[in-house]
Amino acid sequence: MFARINTVKQGDKTYQYLQILESYYHQGQSKQRVVANLGRIDLRGDKLDRLVSSLNKYCKNKLVAPGQIECKEALPWGQVLLVRHLWEQLNLDEVLREHCQTTRQKFDVTETAFVLAANRLCEPGSEHGLARWLEHTFVCDRQGHRWEPDWLPAEQITKQHRVKVRHQQLNRWYRTLDALLAGKKEIEKALYFRVRDLFNVKVDMVFYDLTTTYFCRKSPVGKLRRHGQCKDGKPRQVHVLLGVVMANGFPIAHHVFPGNTAEKKTLQDVLLDLEIRFGLRRVMVVSDRGLVSPENLKFLSQTRLHYLLGIPGRRNDEAAAVLQALDDNQWEPIDQGNRVQKVNLSNTTPPYFVIDSVERKVYEESMRQRSMVRAKEELEKVVKAVSTGRLKDPAKIGARAGRALSRHHGYRYYSWEVAGPGQFRFYEDAQKLAAEMLHEGKYILKTDDMEITAAEAVACYKELNTVEQGFRDLKDVIDMRPIHHKKDDRIEAHIFVATLALFLKCSLEYQLASKLPQLSGTDALAAMRSIGLSELDIDGKVVRLVSGGGRDAKQILSALKIKEINPPAPRKNH
Repeated sequence: MFARINTVKQGDKTYQYLQILESYYHQGQSKQRVVANLGRIDLRGDKLDRLVSSLNKYCKNKLVAPGQIECKEALPWGQVLLVRHLWEQLNLDEVLREHCQTTRQKFDVTETAFVLAANRLCEPGSEHGLARWLEHTFVCDRQGHRWEPDWLPAEQITKQHRVKVRHQQLNRWYRTLDALLAGKKEIEKALYFRVRDLFNVKVDMVFYDLTTTYFCRKSPVGKLRRHGQCKDGKPRQVHVLLGVVMANGFPIAHHVFPGNTAEKKTLQDVLLDLEIRFGLRRVMVVSDRGLVSPENLKFLSQTRLHYLLGIPGRRNDEAAAVLQALDDNQWEPIDQGNRVQKVNLSNTTPPYFVIDSVERKVYEESMRQRSMVRAKEELEKVVKAVSTGRLKDPAKIGARAGRALSRHHGYRYYSWEVAGPGQFRFYEDAQKLAAEMLHEGKYILKTDDMEITAAEAVACYKELNTVEQGFRDLKDVIDMRPIHHKKDDRIEAHIFVATLALFLKCSLEYQLASKLPQLSGTDALAAMRSIGLSELDIDGKVVRLVSGGGRDAKQILSALKIKEINPPAPRKNH
């Protein structure tokens, strides 16, 4: 049966009548007949609503009037849906259950670990700030039960006790951090073998680089928090040194060192770990110039590992010899604006590759010219102080000139002399300037692989950018810094959760690269925010509705083959 409007014209007026009809077959033909006439539409008023309401109890599917629907909450859901898919794809539930879950724990570590990692990817914050994320985002466990913050009553929050979440919930997050750190080595190993098999990844090259991450506090407490060469532009803050090993775009291992550790002292321990844990022996180790030392090169030559390392350019006799040996007729073009040349200093030493980049040269030349102007201004201040008689002592003049040259790398371009008391002059050093200009636009690679070509060497070294991109994600997207934890083990656990989130993001980008190359992992996570979940109270019954999302979100769901976008229906006996 169905409703139909019958329009009737009487004189100058037109009337509309509502009828209920049904279809039937008669002698092989489909026909219709009127079951009931409900009268003129304009005279029915609210009588139709009452009629539908009275008929509703006899319907198989209940009809709901607008007044019976109340939207309890509308929350973002798509990002958590995506992270859950990646989590299950990597089989992390089984991995964590095997290496983290113990009988002493009264909660499911796999579920709490998922919440921590998802929070790092979606809206990173501290374990205290996690509660705010749970309040305005739909996050549920595998049974469909939503995680909600457990707030303290307002009267219990004071200036001395500013934590707004009950201790029981915070303690669960901290116990999860402890459990994750205890199983860190085995989890990394299991994840490495999982992506190797899942994506058919062949590891014949690993990339190793280091960065730092700082703390809110300035005091060097514990074994890890130390002052050192900070790469975050926070020289007064204590920090830790973080070494990350990446293979095929995945962070397969990371190591945390005290902040005052020299970079070159970390390489041997990291490579031994790769061999012991992952069985990686015949691989190429690609790393930056900060790890080059005679001890490291000797160690690498005694292993089955090949290496491709950047060589420091300035104040390095080895680099100077390589640059002096360049032949203008031996350059090989790489692409527009870039070229490479292979250099052999002797038949016994490993080969070197010098990459010459026009873009890099333009940038470094502009930086040099700016430094020269600023250094000259500082030196002219010394000249003025001497000429006015404020500086007379040769020792003090030399100290002042040394400080002036150190501020803007002036020692690379200028020299000075003090002939006697009250005498000072500086000049542009042609030899220093020529050596500096020789380095501009060039970087030098050294390898012990005698068969590698120039193009292959450059391609390998360019891939080191994957580590640098990982560092940018850790610091800016996953927001690993600053660290608020006080204990060393919690510091390491915090970094492990951040790298676990990075692993999930790398897995996402690896899959998008072939299907949606225009979308980065960050773009994909942002696009998935368009998928939301609404909880409706329909006549006393709570119903969850999920929106389909925008264009990009739909493309991501299709590319990753995510067919079910609704959360699991919660069990009543939970």
